[in-house]
Amino acid sequence: MIRLYLTAATLLLCHAVSAAGPQAATQSASEPGDNSTATEVTLWIGEVSESRKAHETAVIKLALEKSRERYGPFELKITNRSLSRPRTIRNFSEGSMAQVVTAPALAYRVDSDEQPLKAIPIPLLQGLLGRRQAIVRRDREADFTEVKNLEQLRQFNAGLGFDWIDQDYFRDAKLPFTVGSSINQLFNMLAHGRFDYLPLGILEAEKALAASEHAAQLVIVDNLIIHYPLPVYAQVSHNHPEIAKRLTLGLELAREDGSLEALFDQYYGEFNAVDADVVIIELSDHSPSAALSAKQTSP
Repeated sequence: MIRLYLTAATLLLCHAVSAAGPQAATQSASEPGDNSTATEVTLWIGEVSESRKAHETAVIKLALEKSRERYGPFELKITNRSLSRPRTIRNFSEGSMAQVVTAPALAYRVDSDEQPLKAIPIPLLQGLLGRRQAIVRRDREADFTEVKNLEQLRQFNAGLGFDWIDQDYFRDAKLPFTVGSSINQLFNMLAHGRFDYLPLGILEAEKALAASEHAAQLVIVDNLIIHYPLPVYAQVSHNHPEIAKRLTLGLELAREDGSLEALFDQYYGEFNAVDADVVIIELSDHSPSAALSAKQTSP
């Protein structure tokens, strides 16, 4: 009998993935009787949107499925336990709670020759996480439709999460910002005029706004994108090289046969095109040395 165990912290996902993505039906990721030989993988999902959770979980399952012929069955668990950044890094150094995370390349770097995570250099979001849309109060929308360059954007104050890596890019670009402790608090602060705009990823801005209790007061500026490099990779604890090898093989196979891109299109294909009248303001790539203090990324 198939059992699905769900707790507040951990979700055991046991349904297989086809070449194009996860199936609606659930079934064991391991063959019957093979649980003792299955590769056990735990993916840590932080505070990101539901769409990213679904897509990035599907990517890891796809990679494990693609590598099944060489490495055998697998069991994938998902944990969303909330941890501070130091505890998260310590966990990945030990590989105790989870072995895999999907995150921007610099999110968990430390000032050391030995890094807690090994990144698999195959971008999962095709650079779209770095395309930011500005969410503003409706009575300020006209002000932002007139923004055409970085100098004009500097007149406005952004709202960023206290542990978002985005802070480093805004600081480098001399863009002022105010920090909040959570996405819900940021929406509340924006609605009450504590800052002027909330830059969220184009993949998630619309859904995040719709889910906010302040949606009626706020709007997305549809002719402005702020862009900076935030490639998202699957990253594996350095203490689990066998999982890194398996995921590397699986992602390479999925990229070669087109199933990785098909999965991306399934979730995000609508976001690839940018209208000609949209103003794109580019922020410089963040330097590796300064990025050693990098934190998490925003939703």
